[in-house]
Formats: sequence, structure tokens, C-alpha cells
Amino acid sequence: MTVSNLSTKLETSIIQIISCLGNYAPRKLTRLFWTLLVTVGLLFTTHFLYAYQFDHDVLSSTANIVISQNQKQQHPFYNMDSLITDSLPHTKSVTKSTLAGHNATFIARLLRQNNEAILDDHSLVADITVILHYSDKEMSNIKTQIQSILAQSVQPKQIWILCRSNKPKKSLETKFGIHSTASADKIKVKIIPHDDQEPSDNHVMLVKDAPWLLLQQSIPTTAYVWILEPNAIPKPEYLYYTYGLMNTEEYKHSIIGYDTSLFSTKNTSPPPHVTRCLRSSQIEKSRSVDMIHSSWLLRTQWLRSLRADSNAHALQLPLGYFISSTLLYRAGITSVVIPSSTKLLLSFSCQKWLQNGGPSHILNSVYPNVAEQELIYQETSANRVSILLAGPNHAIALLPLMCKLFNDDKQYNVHLILANGLTHRTFQDILDQNHCTNSHRAMIHDLTLAYNNGVYYDDNGSTAEEETNYITPIANLLRFIQPEILIHIKEPNTFIYRSIKSLAELHGITSIGLPAQDVHHALWMADLSVKALSHWNHVKIDLVVITDRRPVSLSRLLNSTNNAYYFGDENVELAIHMEQSADRETRTLVQGFEFKHGDKKVRHRVRKGGLLPAIVESWYPSNNDNYGVLLEDDIELSPFFYSWSKYNILKYRYESEKAHNHIYGVSLYSPRNLELRPEGRRPFNPEPVLEQGGYSKRAPYATQIPCSWGAVYFPEHWREFHTYITERVEKEEKYTKGYYNITVPGSRSERWSKSWKKYFIEMVYLRAYVMVYPNFANFESFSTNHLEYGTHVQQKNNGRAKSKVDQFLVPLMQQDTILTQLPDRHLPDFDHLPIMDLWGRIRTLSELDHVGSQWHTKVSHCVRNPIGTFDAKDILCPFPNNVAKSKKKDIRK
Repeated sequence: MTVSNLSTKLETSIIQIISCLGNYAPRKLTRLFWTLLVTVGLLFTTHFLYAYQFDHDVLSSTANIVISQNQKQQHPFYNMDSLITDSLPHTKSVTKSTLAGHNATFIARLLRQNNEAILDDHSLVADITVILHYSDKEMSNIKTQIQSILAQSVQPKQIWILCRSNKPKKSLETKFGIHSTASADKIKVKIIPHDDQEPSDNHVMLVKDAPWLLLQQSIPTTAYVWILEPNAIPKPEYLYYTYGLMNTEEYKHSIIGYDTSLFSTKNTSPPPHVTRCLRSSQIEKSRSVDMIHSSWLLRTQWLRSLRADSNAHALQLPLGYFISSTLLYRAGITSVVIPSSTKLLLSFSCQKWLQNGGPSHILNSVYPNVAEQELIYQETSANRVSILLAGPNHAIALLPLMCKLFNDDKQYNVHLILANGLTHRTFQDILDQNHCTNSHRAMIHDLTLAYNNGVYYDDNGSTAEEETNYITPIANLLRFIQPEILIHIKEPNTFIYRSIKSLAELHGITSIGLPAQDVHHALWMADLSVKALSHWNHVKIDLVVITDRRPVSLSRLLNSTNNAYYFGDENVELAIHMEQSADRETRTLVQGFEFKHGDKKVRHRVRKGGLLPAIVESWYPSNNDNYGVLLEDDIELSPFFYSWSKYNILKYRYESEKAHNHIYGVSLYSPRNLELRPEGRRPFNPEPVLEQGGYSKRAPYATQIPCSWGAVYFPEHWREFHTYITERVEKEEKYTKGYYNITVPGSRSERWSKSWKKYFIEMVYLRAYVMVYPNFANFESFSTNHLEYGTHVQQKNNGRAKSKVDQFLVPLMQQDTILTQLPDRHLPDFDHLPIMDLWGRIRTLSELDHVGSQWHTKVSHCVRNPIGTFDAKDILCPFPNNVAKSKKKDIRK
């Protein structure tokens, strides 16, 4: 219905209604008036919407379509306004393709919605250059192709014929029936001779057979190029379907195909490619494919991406595969097969290609093939881990960790990226030689074969272009996979390491760069969840050394800090706190010591403080990812103390909220004695206690006892302790001991007037906090105490000091047996961790919490805070009677 017809009918209806008004009563007239008003409003609204839609469709047409002299009107079907912006590369993420699932009915509706009038319009000229390939032996094909192009319902603007022939150009023009001057209403034809060798008989066109791709001067000025292999004969509706769909929102970032292939790469050596041919007439719904055969309609803007990858390696690739894989990698352009009952290509190359050998091991894309992409879509992205293997040496170094990840029950989705000369075949040989099983659980991306052999030379022998060419495919693949974690070898002075680290940071990926020599000691990483590993770089562990006048002992401790494995962590800090009375030899040693793994900071007290403030004031966390290892100078460390510390921190701090609230630290030391029984110190062996409780005798355990001979303390609990001890000491100094009624019943720590541990024990008893302790054979530990003479150990002439040393000295772990000694080769989850009270008795966490809650009512006037608030104010809440008595005593003083 036209706009004028609608207006005439509307006017006639109004006149007829008015003529009948005289027959109605006034009340009825009022009702009729309002009915009439609503009706007119609806009619005008309908009229307006129709007119707007009509005008909008007309205005949305574009001048980019060249119309012949006989046809001047424009059509919105060929809207090219956003061509330039739409053809630029866009971020590709691992989400299901919106192109899949459109049936032939939907496709037909898309075309009709763009322009219904186009169905009867056979004279449109689209802004397309057709590129054909000719050699003397292909004369019959080229004539047939030209005839099929001239028969298209949507006409291209011009045809280029690239000729491999020794005949003069005029001779060729005569042969094709082409004249140098064509009338304005005909397609222009241009012949471009070139001197390349004849193509080999590969049953498929190779990149080296495409001069339009290799010759810089052969760049069409049209918006689109249509490339046809010599055997491709399109039907008259080919451009109508293809060009039309590429101008829809659904398919504007797609290459449309009708004769296509699907690949399926299996993790064998070399990787065979099982290929399935998909024709448009054989499928019910559109879907992504790996390769389009015979005919490609491309936006001219995309040629820049293709030329960027037309290197020596690419020359031997099938042209269709090269186009699909490169545009996917460079610009996020997906290859799609479209369902169609209409036969749009007369010849089909895929089946012939398969019959003559089909794909080979050289078909490797930067991106996973379609079958692998579908597997990635099904993965849980939160468990996705990528490992970059930049060469065979990196593969060998990371092999133990990879094999551990393959076999661990965490069910990581592992993606292995092979680069810098490491091929799938070489990598598989490495796996086989080392009997690494379950590697089929990993998805392998061979960039070495996919991208110009992927060889990166070094910082001295490579150009900026080579460096960029090496990093770019890795960057795009990481952007596509979107892993949570990226593990790679740390080589801090190399371009690749710096670039990968920056890329990971840019894309929000946790980059874990491990020194090659440390990998074997980091196998416990496979026991951690991706959630825990994502905090790898957040964890900052400060080594805090407290020293006075024991330079020999201090030297031993400092050397042991240098000899440990730190897994490439760059935020480790060594802080040395010297007492006011530190002698000259100690100060000289501290000043000259070079810490090899991070910053060194030195503090010197100007007033004698004693051991309590020396320990408590030596460290305060800067944030909730900052941890303190407190070390007196008579301690010595195992090379694996940092490994044990970080493993426990990541396991219990970032995987479980319950563990995070209750665990206040990790001991490096395995005690031989229990010190808190009222009757005094007694020998302690955890093995029978654990076995009686139903645990393995080698199980690590958690106890409320704080360790002062090498331990990691956690930030929230240490800040709470600072608040607690500051208030306790201040009030006891100002008033009397009775101001607070805080004690630990049955604990020998009540007698330790000069020890900071006395106050810490009070807090953990009331809070049900625990510390994790190692429990290896023969008390093997990550720290030991040489019990040098000092505050707590006085020199005796009767030999008692040596017997004391023998009670406390434990062997240090010198060989990495952490995982081999742990039950089931991993730390237990917090819910399965054995728990002991202050006196070495097996208890449950709820029992400890109940005891602490009950005792809280005896020592504090305030209601107990929920666990996890880390606020000591509810404990520091004296009973009013105690406050009154203490103040009276203070007045009398």
C-alpha cells in the first residue's frame, strides 16, 4: 500500500463517520468522539511508522555500488558504508560462533530483508574485481569462467585475467574477444601478463600460484575482489548469495563458501589431518569450516593481512587454506559454509583434493582448527592453562611439570604452544622418550609449522621485524585461547621473555616464568587449583632477620637464604634488623652481604629493645598478600624453604576461605618437643599421635603452637596480633597485671614474661587459629636452630647447653623430597588436615573453636567476634571490676 492510497482511504473514512453523527444522542456522541479520536491516532501512527521505514530503507543505500547507464537507482541490499571499519581486525575471543545454526530458510530471509526488489533486478553492478588465472593449457576453462561471470544476476565491476603466457597482450585480447575500450554499460576486462612459472599439477592452487597476492602492483581499487581457481565455474546466483550475505550483520566478518573442508588434528606424530568435505547442498545449517575451495569473495581491505603472511613457508600452502587460516588469525575473519538448495558451483575441488593426497602435516594454523575450537568452547575456561615451549630446550626443561599436569586429578585444560623451531613431531618424540603419559589431555598448537618455522634467533642476531613476526602469532593465539595461567621459561634478558610477560599482563593472564633449573622443584604447582595459581605473582614473601652479636651464625643464615630456590620471583625482600648492641663485625657483614634474589634492607636500633620488640616490631604486612618469614640469627634454612612456604601459602590461603580464616602461618621447623605442658618440656613424636587419629604418619599437621625457629606468618593474623600485644603491654605497664583477665589454662607459657609467644598463644587459643607444620622422616625440616648462646640459652660449663642443642637441632632437607614424602604426593585439603591443640592432642577445628568461645566468656566482657574479622578488640575488653581494682591500685602507687 502506497502512502497516497493510505491518506485517501483515511479521509474517506473520516467523512463517512461525520455524516452519521446526527443520528446519535449527545452521550453516545461523546463516546463515539473518543473512539474516533483513538482510531485516528492509531491510523496516523501506522502511517508514520510505514513512511519512516520506507524513507529509512531508501536513505540507507550507498554510492559504493556502481550502476550501469540503464539502471541509476540505488539499493540498500549493497550497503557498504561501514566497509572500512568492519574490515579492520577485531578481537577474537573463545566464544561460540554466532555464524553457526542458520538454515536455508533463514539465509533466504536475510537476503529478502535487505532488498526484495533485487529478485527481479539483473542489471546491478557491484563494486567487485574478479581475478582469474590463465595459462595456455587452460583456454577452455577461462572462456567458460568468463561466460559464467557475465551471466551473474549481480554483475562485478571489472575482470582481471592474470596470464602465464608468452603471447603478446594484443593476441590474448583477440583470443578472449576483449577490446581495450569498452562501453560504459559493460564490465571492464584487464589482462595482466606475468612471468611466473607454470603451476604444478597439485589439483589445488597454491599460494605461489597467486600473483595477485605476491605482486605489489596488482591491488584492485574496488571494495571487493573475487578470486576463482581455473576449475571453478560459478552459477548465475553465486554473487547474489555471497555478496548479499557479506553485507548483513550476521556475515560481514565472514568468508562465504560452498565447497569446503573440515580438519581434525590428532595428537600423534606427525599430526595427520582427517578431512571431511562439506558442500552447501549437503548441510542443513551454516557452520564454521577450516578451508574454502575454488572460489573466494574477499574484501579488498583483507589483502593487507594476506600479504603480511605471504612468506617463503606459506608459498607451498594451498591457497584456500592459507586464506582461511590467515584471515582468521590476522583479522578474526571466519570461514563459513552456507546451506543452499541451489547449486552455486558446478565443480567441487575438495573431493578431488582428498583423492590426490589431500592435506598434509604442513597444514598448521596459528589458531586451532574448527574441531579443536569446538572442544575449547566446551572447556571450563576457569581451568585453562597454557604452556609456552619456545624451542626443544624449553620443552625438556618444562617436561616434568607438564607430565605432572597431564596426570594430576585437577583436570586442567592444558594448551601447549610450540614455537621457535619446536615442531609437533619433535615434541612428541620428547614425550615418548621420557615416558610422559596422558599427553592426549593437552591441546597442542604448533606455531613452528604454522608460522614461518617460528624461529627466533636472539637479541643480537634478530631485527625488529623478526622479533615482531615471532611474537605476533603467540600474542594472537593467547588472545584466542584466553588462558588463566601462562607457564614459560624465565630468561629475563631475552626479548621473548619480556614480550610474553608484557602480553600476559595486557590480557589479564597470570604469567609464571620459571628458571629452567627450578622447574623440577616446582612440581607441586600441579596440586594447586587455577584459582590459587592466579595469585602466583601477588604473593610477596619478606625474609626478616633479627641479629645482635653473632656474626658467624648470621653469616650461615644469610648464605642459606642465597642458596634457596625462589622460582623466578622478583619481589622477595631481605630485611636485616640489628640490635643496638650489634658489634662492628656484624655491621660490616650486613653491609657487605649481597642478596642475589631481591632487595636488601637494613635497620639498626638506637636503643636496646630486647627480644620481644625486636621480633614483633621487625615486620608489619603492607597488604593481604604480604607474608613474613621471621628468622633469628641462629637459624639455618633448607634450599627448599621457599618452596614449602609458597606451596602452603597458595594452597591454604587462596583455595579455601575456611583455611584462610584459621591458618595463621606455616612452620619451617619440625619440633622434637612439646613445651607447653605444665610439668615442663617433653619429647614429642607426631607419628603415633597421627596414626591413632586415623591419619598417615607422614601427614603434615596443624597445631595452635606458634613457631619461633623459622616460620611464615600471615598478614591479617599478624596485624591482629600487633593490635592485641600493643594494647596488652601498654595496659600492663600503666596499671597492674590484673587489668586484663587473659590467661591460657594449663599452659606453661603463662610463665614466659619476656616472650612474644606468650601473647600470641593467648590470641590463637581464644581464636582457634592454627599453624601448619611439616612432618617428614627423622624430623627433616626447612629450618633448624643451632641454639647459639643468647637470651634464651645461657652458656653452661657443665655441658647442658650441648644436650639442649641435640634436643632442638633437626636435619635440613637437602634433597627435594617434598612430594615423595607427602601422603598421596600432595598437601591435604584443609578439611582433611590433622589438627592438634597446644598440648599435641588430636582435635577437630570445631572443638578448638568451642573451647576458645567458652574461654572467651571468662576473659572478656565483650561478645566474641566471628572468626575471620581479625579484630582483637573483643578480646581486649576487661571486666569493669578488674578495671576499677587496677585503677585503685595505680592511685595508691
